[in-house]
Amino acid sequence: MGSARASTSGGGEAASSSGDDSPLSSREEADKLNQLLVGPEQITGAELRSLVLDKYGVSYDMRLVRRGSRMWLEIMWKFLEQQSFPLTEQEYELQLDAVAAFLNMWEVQDLVRTSIKGAPKRGPGYTGGGNARPVSIALGVDVGGAGRSNEWNSF
Repeated sequence: MGSARASTSGGGEAASSSGDDSPLSSREEADKLNQLLVGPEQITGAELRSLVLDKYGVSYDMRLVRRGSRMWLEIMWKFLEQQSFPLTEQEYELQLDAVAAFLNMWEVQDLVRTSIKGAPKRGPGYTGGGNARPVSIALGVDVGGAGRSNEWNSF
């Protein structure tokens, strides 16, 4: 026999949802619906740096790259702690803030967070043939047509 769920008598609110099948309270349901309207939490340049630093142990550069009509976030092979890195720390932070602004505009923050955390442990670097190899994250943003991302067509 399967286990029976105990039900509470009385007209109180339903139990909090904590992974079981209990219905949501009115407050929890309202919070859930409001989150849909708000959208994903904004990402910042500092968070991008932290995600990459936690994953790879160094502050790799990140760039947005257009290939055809698609956009990619590329974690580059050069990093801030490298003596030959071409940017100052302030320029690096401004670069990441600019990347974060586009990611927020395109509403792909959660995709980026998940992709960086799930990326291969072996980060960007050089291949056996001496060519540089970034970690590429497809953003699912089509910049070929009209819409918010159409500004990329002017480059």
